[in-house]
Amino acid sequence: MQAAIQPPLNPVVHWAQQHRQAKERVIQRRIRDFEILLLEHGEVLVEIQGREPFLVQSGQFFLLPAELKHRVQVLSQPDALFIGVHFDFYNELLIAKDEDIIVYGDPDEPVHYCSMPQSPEFQEWLSPGSLHATPEMYSLLSTIIHEFTQRPAGYMMCCQGLLLQLFAQMSRAIHQHHRAGASAGMQLAITRLATAIEQDVAEHWCNEKMADLLNINVDYMGRLFKKCTGRSPNKFVQQIRHAEAKRLLRETSDTIEAIGYAVGYKDVHYFVRIFHKWEGMPPGEYRKFCRLL
Repeated sequence: MQAAIQPPLNPVVHWAQQHRQAKERVIQRRIRDFEILLLEHGEVLVEIQGREPFLVQSGQFFLLPAELKHRVQVLSQPDALFIGVHFDFYNELLIAKDEDIIVYGDPDEPVHYCSMPQSPEFQEWLSPGSLHATPEMYSLLSTIIHEFTQRPAGYMMCCQGLLLQLFAQMSRAIHQHHRAGASAGMQLAITRLATAIEQDVAEHWCNEKMADLLNINVDYMGRLFKKCTGRSPNKFVQQIRHAEAKRLLRETSDTIEAIGYAVGYKDVHYFVRIFHKWEGMPPGEYRKFCRLL
């Protein structure tokens, strides 16, 4: 029997925002489409129908599939900060309002849920739980949110192109995860190291210190860290510091110099240069941009 031919991908963004979830609020529901969530700050426990619960920490992403019941519980105080994008693969869902995406309880009427591509590379998305996001994924998600919320001319075409790039980055991250050759014990040690970095961004996280904490040599640590997280140790530290700097710029009136110091950069000029490299604008302009939204 000839295999069914799948239609070409025609992805559409239904909703895209940066949002917070308070610790006391537990999300429990189904969705009609799919949602990619990247946790910028905090720690959450995720349960998806038919799978083992998994922990998500800052800098990690996960996929909430259509139809399956899921539960997202914030473990960190006072809340968790997400980047979230709802989408489908084949432009099969008409959304008039945000509530059209969500299904609570067990509805009496039949509900149409969006389809998942059946190719192996997409089916792999359903297995990993949470993975560390690459800088490319972080940038693509942020740009999708900017396009979708600002809605300039051609924004839907732009969002579609960005989604396709995001799909490729996700598949690569998952493939890299499957190829990681570290033992379970070493993977756990690296995960704990990554958590320690997220919790103390101001610390001097050099490769030598990380290797000493793992009790392995520097070169092997660098290769293993990248296999397990998808990023080099230096890129990982920069991304975590960048996310925290953005949060401080949005939520505090601290000076640029004080924020740079708080996230581990003793030289304000170096901080400004690194921030501009990651965000495409200096920290002062980013703060002004956030206050316009």
